[in-house]
Amino acid sequence: MILVLLLLLSLLYLKGLGKTVFGVDFGRANYLGFFVFYDLVIYIIPSIILLNTIPIENFWVAFKVKQVSVWWISLLAISSMFLFYLTLIFISKTSNKYFMLGDLQKTFNNNGRLFVRLSLLVSVLAIILIWVFIGVGHSFTLSFMDEVSISTLRSEITANKSVKALKHLFIFISPFLTAIVGSNLYDKHKFERYIMLLLILFVASWGGSKGPLLSVLIVYFVTKATFNKMKISLKVVFKFLLLIFVLLYLTYRVVLFQYPQMVDASLFFNYFSQRVFVAQMIGTYEQFNLFIHDLKYIWHGVPFASSFIDFPIFHKDLMLISEDRIDPSSIGIKNTLFISEAYGMGGWFLLFLSPFWIAVTFSLNYRWMLFVANKFIFKNLEFSKRIVAIAIFSYVSVTGGFSDLMFFKITIMMTLLLLPFITLNYIISRLKI
Repeated sequence: MILVLLLLLSLLYLKGLGKTVFGVDFGRANYLGFFVFYDLVIYIIPSIILLNTIPIENFWVAFKVKQVSVWWISLLAISSMFLFYLTLIFISKTSNKYFMLGDLQKTFNNNGRLFVRLSLLVSVLAIILIWVFIGVGHSFTLSFMDEVSISTLRSEITANKSVKALKHLFIFISPFLTAIVGSNLYDKHKFERYIMLLLILFVASWGGSKGPLLSVLIVYFVTKATFNKMKISLKVVFKFLLLIFVLLYLTYRVVLFQYPQMVDASLFFNYFSQRVFVAQMIGTYEQFNLFIHDLKYIWHGVPFASSFIDFPIFHKDLMLISEDRIDPSSIGIKNTLFISEAYGMGGWFLLFLSPFWIAVTFSLNYRWMLFVANKFIFKNLEFSKRIVAIAIFSYVSVTGGFSDLMFFKITIMMTLLLLPFITLNYIISRLKI
């Protein structure tokens, strides 16, 4: 039954959202919603299948999950995704201009390339100045040079509040710049494209996290496939499998910097399968065995609330309680599907409301960033749709919780992070420097 429901869920996504910015339509070479589909096929479906076929005690990422609860929690997750996709379908049908795809005109101004140049210039200069004056270096470079664990260097950045915001800036802006570089805006500027891509990788790897690097590479190939209207063929399948192999090998090499003991490939694959396929969803199963609930968790979804009051954070509490941790400063957060945090904030009522709420705020986040990009950078709606959809959906994930999208906190953060670059780009383009 679980497999049938997952198949129906996948078909609903592909059929209902294929022609929209949320969708993937292989026949029409539309991959704009690749990252929405990516959450489903990489995190949600494998986790549900593995947890329903392998005894729970075999997963070292699971702590307080009882075997008897796995089946009904899986049904809850599948049902919430059904409602999420149905709401996205309804929204896309009611506003064709912004959510449905039209013909792409090949007339562009140079503001997009100017935006990439300025953004990378400012970002690289910031990295150099921070290294010289504050002493916080480029994590991946230092790890190679000094053979220091990346996790140690990453912790130093997290502990340093004066540079912590830059990590979020680089993580967000890198996919946005990558989508522009991978577009047909650079088809006649291939040398510049590869230089810009190398600089983006340099910026994205500053904080030492593996995710942003992987995201940049995937965004680049998704953008190329979209703008080149790449349809599925044996040649494309072969290239895709080759890409998967390369990315897997690169991930293996990066993991070794953090966990040198995983030189044995079997240990790595065990770590990879649980860390990637199960860990992104296991928090959902932990939550509905523990039923953590506190109205104060709502404050985490209120923009700038942390500047005025202290409040508990659901994902941290979930990790503390599920893993029997004591020190909050020594842990990160536990990823879950959005329904988990929604229950933690408002019980069953907010849980049932959350698929609709997330779909609406998900769409409004895209719509606002589309307005900003089209108005102040590209001035080409169809081009802007493609860039914004790929970049935003690579950053906003339904397995990242409920609070980021609940009251548009992530939308406000994205706007503030991009504002200096957009302003600088707008001023220089107006001055025609």
